[in-house]
Amino acid sequence: MTYIKNITGIQQLDFQINRIIAYGDTAADAEKIIEKTRGIKDLTTWYHVWSDLGDYYRNTSQHLCTAYAYRMAEFFLKEDHPQKNNMYEISCKYFHLAFRQMNLNYTVHEIPFMNSHMHSLYFKSENEKSILLICGGYDSFIEEFVPAIIDFTNNGLTVILFEGGGQGKTLKNGLKFMADWEKPASCVLDYYNVTSCTMIGISWGGYLAVRAAAFEPRIKAVAAFDVLENGFLCMTNIFPSVLKYMVRYLVLHRKKRTANLILRFLRKKSLIADWAMMQGMYITGTKTPYDFYRELLKHSLPQDVCDKLTCHVLLLAGEKDHYIPNDQFYRLSDKIKHAKSLSTRMFTEAEGGEQHCQTGNYQLAVDEILDWMNHIKN
Repeated sequence: MTYIKNITGIQQLDFQINRIIAYGDTAADAEKIIEKTRGIKDLTTWYHVWSDLGDYYRNTSQHLCTAYAYRMAEFFLKEDHPQKNNMYEISCKYFHLAFRQMNLNYTVHEIPFMNSHMHSLYFKSENEKSILLICGGYDSFIEEFVPAIIDFTNNGLTVILFEGGGQGKTLKNGLKFMADWEKPASCVLDYYNVTSCTMIGISWGGYLAVRAAAFEPRIKAVAAFDVLENGFLCMTNIFPSVLKYMVRYLVLHRKKRTANLILRFLRKKSLIADWAMMQGMYITGTKTPYDFYRELLKHSLPQDVCDKLTCHVLLLAGEKDHYIPNDQFYRLSDKIKHAKSLSTRMFTEAEGGEQHCQTGNYQLAVDEILDWMNHIKN
C-alpha cells in the first residue's frame, strides 16, 4: 500500500485516513473508506462519517475494521464531546474482539503508578529471545499499534505495550502527559521483572523512548520510530511562518496574555490548530494554550540528556514528514556522542516511507528495526 494523497484536501485528515488504510484489508476497506471520506472539510462531518462506518462494520464479523472506524470517530473529538468516551470504549472493545479473532496470545495488565494505574498489554513469545518494550506517543492508545507488532512476536520477541500519562486508558485514569518518561518506563520494567530490553517509541514516542533510555540502564537499545527532538518546536510548526516565530518568542519569554490572544486568533482560523490546542490542554491538564505550550518545553532532548545515551540507538525519519521537521533528525543525530552504536535512516518517497512513521508502508520501518536488532546482537 502506498500513501494516498488528496483524499480530503486537508493534509492532517488525509494522514489519519492513510494511517488506518496502511494496516491492510483486515483493518480497513480502502475503497469504501476513500469513497466515504473524500471531500470532508470539517471535524463534525469527520466524526459522523467514521461513526457511521463503525456502525456498518459492527454488523459484520470485521472486528478490526469496526475498532479502527470508531477510533477515527473518536480521534478529533474534543474532551467535552458527549460521545468521546463512548467512542473510545467501543473502539477498545472491538480491538480486543479482533485480537481474539486473530488468536493472539496476550494478557491485559493495569500497572500501579502514581496512585493510579497504567494500561499495558503483554504478548508472550513462545520462543522468547528477548523483550521489546513499546510505547506510543502523545494521545495514542496501544491497541491501535497491535497489528504492527505481530512481526516482532513472530521473530521471538516478547512484546510489552504500555500507556503512560496522557495516553489512552491511562489518561482516563487521571494521569497526565509527562516529559520524564523514564519514570513510567522503569515502573513497567519493575512490574514485569525485566532486567534487559529494547525499547521502541512510536511517533512522539520517538522522544519518550529516547528520554527513557537516557536514564534507565535496563534499556539496552532504543529505536525512535520516528525521531522527535523537540516537542515545542514540533507543535508550533503548524502555524504560518511569522506567527510561528511570534508564538515561540512569547511562550519562551513568558508573555502569557499576548500569547493567549494570538493563540486564540489562530484557533479561530484553523480547525486543526483549534483541535490540537484543545487536545493538548486535555492530555497535559493545562488550562490555557500558553500553559500547554509551556508544558511542551519540557519535551526536548538537550545535550546533557543525549550525553547519557550509552545504549544502542536507532533513529528513523521520513523525508516528507509533515509533523516533525527533518532538521530534528539531523540535530538529534549530531547530539548523540556516547551511544554504544548509532544507526540512522531517512526513508525516501521513492521507497514509500517518506511520511511520518512510514505511514503508507509500515513494513519498511518494521523490517529496518528487526534488521537493526539482529545487527546489534552480532
